[in-house]
Amino acid sequence: MARPDPLEQDSLTPDRFGHCPALWLALPLLLGCSIDAATAVSPGPWLLVGALAVALGWFTRRHAIIAGVALVIAGTTIGAAWHQLRMPPQTPAIVRRPFVELPLLVERATPRKDGEGWTGLGWITDRDGGYFRRRVALSARGACPAEGVELMMSGGLTAIAVDADGYDAWLRSQGATLKLRGGRVLGELAPPSRFAVWRQAQLGRLERWLRSLPWEDPDGGAMLAATMLGRTALLPTDAKEAFMTTGTLHLFAISGLHIAGMAAALLWLAKRARLPELPSGLVILALLWLYVQVTGASPSSVRAWIMAAFLWGGRASERDTPALQSLALACAVTLILTPEACTDAGFQLSYAAVLGIIAAGGPAANLCAQPTEEERLTPADAQTATQKLRWRMRKFLLGGLCVSLAATFAGTPLTLGLFGSASWGGVFVNLVLVPLSEIPLMLGMASVACSVTDWLARLAAWINGLAAALLHLMTWIAQACAVVPTMNLQLTLPYRWLGPLGGALLALAFLSQAQSKSLVRLLGVPAVALAGWLLLVFFLHAIS
Repeated sequence: MARPDPLEQDSLTPDRFGHCPALWLALPLLLGCSIDAATAVSPGPWLLVGALAVALGWFTRRHAIIAGVALVIAGTTIGAAWHQLRMPPQTPAIVRRPFVELPLLVERATPRKDGEGWTGLGWITDRDGGYFRRRVALSARGACPAEGVELMMSGGLTAIAVDADGYDAWLRSQGATLKLRGGRVLGELAPPSRFAVWRQAQLGRLERWLRSLPWEDPDGGAMLAATMLGRTALLPTDAKEAFMTTGTLHLFAISGLHIAGMAAALLWLAKRARLPELPSGLVILALLWLYVQVTGASPSSVRAWIMAAFLWGGRASERDTPALQSLALACAVTLILTPEACTDAGFQLSYAAVLGIIAAGGPAANLCAQPTEEERLTPADAQTATQKLRWRMRKFLLGGLCVSLAATFAGTPLTLGLFGSASWGGVFVNLVLVPLSEIPLMLGMASVACSVTDWLARLAAWINGLAAALLHLMTWIAQACAVVPTMNLQLTLPYRWLGPLGGALLALAFLSQAQSKSLVRLLGVPAVALAGWLLLVFFLHAIS
């Protein structure tokens, strides 16, 4: 991970691309998993081609270009084979009996908002029924089970169409090919792990703690619980629609905003207490990992934690770890552990947005933060308060606009492909709501810290109330902006592959100009790539 010259900026130029080993690992893995998700070739041919490519790379190791191409082919094919081995069967399922009794291993379970049952994902463990290893979308009555438990369940079983759209399309992206509706638990075949039970208990306890306010406000408590636990299902319907319309629903997903804020607060406390840097850093990473696990280990939260771990590891070992390297390492680790995540909407949108921010949004914001001629020529003792405020506001607004534009550009093709709509107005709404969201987030962290003892319940309730009031203000702003005409771009893609194609095109555009020192190129090249992709979509619409 170390660069030859620690004073030189991170580089992606051809002569230095070899010094980015994480990209050499992550990009072929992601490409291979994506190709297999689209073609579903058996792992044998993939492994054969991968072995031949490894052999070619070894024999041509003195020829950098040939060896590099061979390594890329090897990584891609091995990644595709790994995806095929780990992915549940995706061939069309034939359901002969609508009512079934099946043994299921629960992978994910979430209580319904109304408390009447639960939903989740599981896979069938019966080897003799013809559905072995099939992933099933679950909807059942009764108490929500802990993840990892094996249950005998009954209910109505239906197949999910290959060309499904809407919610069923999202289920297909999670690897599910069957749905079990009206489920009922008949018995427990194998208990969950103690950690899974503890994690479920802590999640329920934290939700009740965060919902506790000095006054009656179920919506405010629900929004605070959604903010801290990443459960957008807890949001009131009107608030959720407003945040979706304005493209700001990401504020309620556990991501870098949460992880970075918690890490900064804990590091500040450790420094104030004069604790040793290395042990305190390990303890903070462990606490953040527990938080990620308790809140469900979503792709965005896992990505944020892995990036934080690599950045801290580089700092602790006195080796520079650029943000782009940490992002690529997080992507590679995620795909190695769960290769099927490549089709997950959260994984795609999270990594695309962060790539745009690292490669273009952040550098563009730094260019905007450079002092103007007026700032350089005005002596420090002659600067007025009005001038300083005006300069700070300019840097804040232009920097925030650059970051918001980059993230919006990166996610637009994927958002249109997944949901059929994208919020252009979110570029500006984020300038207001993102800084404002940090206040209830910090208050929520303080409330969670108070949860170590019931003696602080009264104090925590008032903290929750203040955070809920701010969340109501954010909701009002989102609802006011949501009624603005042309806030959303509504566009249904004629072909499913256009969304991933656009995402890959934007990723290439961001990486190709990541070294530029020109604000026009940093944001202009991705803008041109997005415009070209949209023209292609409109053209295919016209001829289809």
